[in-house]
Amino acid sequence: MAISSAGIGSNLDVNGLVSQLMAIERRPLNVLDQKKSLLTSEISAYGKLKSDLAALQSAIGALKDRTDFQVFKAIPATDVYFTATADATALPGTHSITVTQLAQAQKLVSGAFADTNTTQVGLGTLTLSNGTNSFTVTIDSSNNTLAGIANAINSATGNFGVSATLLNDGTGYRLVLSPNDTGAAKAITVAVTDTGDGNNTDNLGLSRLSYVAGGQNLTQTVAAQDAVLTVDGLTGITSASNSVSGVIQGVTLNLKAVGSTQLTVAVDRDAITAKVNDFINAYNKLVSDMDELHQKGGTLEAQNTVLTIQSQILGVFNASVNLPGNDFNYLAQIGISLQKDGKLALNSADFNAAVSNKLDSVINLLTDNTQGFAQRLFTQLDNLLQTNGVLDATTQSLNASISDIEQRKAQLQVRLDAMEQRLRAQFAALDAMLGSMQQTSSQLLRALSSLPR
Repeated sequence: MAISSAGIGSNLDVNGLVSQLMAIERRPLNVLDQKKSLLTSEISAYGKLKSDLAALQSAIGALKDRTDFQVFKAIPATDVYFTATADATALPGTHSITVTQLAQAQKLVSGAFADTNTTQVGLGTLTLSNGTNSFTVTIDSSNNTLAGIANAINSATGNFGVSATLLNDGTGYRLVLSPNDTGAAKAITVAVTDTGDGNNTDNLGLSRLSYVAGGQNLTQTVAAQDAVLTVDGLTGITSASNSVSGVIQGVTLNLKAVGSTQLTVAVDRDAITAKVNDFINAYNKLVSDMDELHQKGGTLEAQNTVLTIQSQILGVFNASVNLPGNDFNYLAQIGISLQKDGKLALNSADFNAAVSNKLDSVINLLTDNTQGFAQRLFTQLDNLLQTNGVLDATTQSLNASISDIEQRKAQLQVRLDAMEQRLRAQFAALDAMLGSMQQTSSQLLRALSSLPR
């Protein structure tokens, strides 16, 4: 019978021999794995560059349109009376502002009660009104304490914006009612139907919470009022809120106290500088990554695509902007210049001077529809990043090479599997033959040893 277990018949190390032979045969497979690993690393490196280019496009995209420079700040001479913000619709200028009165919300306070949870106030209904708005709460034995009434008001269906709170001033507990919003138009009244004693306006039972003409048993500690201000000599300007917008174009005033001061609305140079620095930082990161990847020993050392990207971007930097009457033709003239290492640097003094004195020329240099630097760079980056652009085409080519390697590996693996099976079969046969020869040899030796001498 043939010996099927490797090495049993002859003590031949069949597994070791097959493994060694197959290790030699697998060398081409290992080479393919190494090539695939290199290609995968290159794809990852291009992914990094693509991310850098997208970040650069986003940064320069914040400088390519005239509206990107419509950033303003509103600065009061003192922030004691108000603070201010400005949006993109603001216009530069100086304004004289006097705050005559602040807007405030009405406060209605009840008389003092011994406690909030046990002392009964009264029975009936409360109708809280504000102009055409109103809602009614029912006060019965389940909620006729200060706490119960406050909860009923706060949770009432149709509550148009009235809050009820409880206050202890040392003499007792009081119910406080107040509109959620400031302004004279938000003032409320409280009409009572007192089912306890039938009198809706006396100072007994539920009518103690009345606040209507002829029955004002609640005390108004703060009157509802509008803010009043004077702007550039125009008096009688009112606002229901202390946040005042629509008076000065694009400016919102946040009133804090009564008084007068000057407000200056100006281009926010700091915001523009921040955008430029974002662009410079994004560009410098791209340059650093390209240098690292394309240097000797770098992942993309032998890839000309990196040089193509560099060339196309530098082409935008090297092309001047020729606009009739414009003061600037190159970025360097406004303080943005290329250094010896290929990175950008900002000369803050030159840039601030350009923005302060010749802002329109700075804007034209960057945003002109046909020649503007930011416009052209954004378009160039778009070309690099688009489907079938240089990055996409290179990545597709690398992926195609990886797919080809996978196919070759699969084909080679089929051949290697067949070879291993053949070698194991051959060595099994050899092992069986050697085992058989050893048995025959042992039998002959026994037979010879039994012969008479």
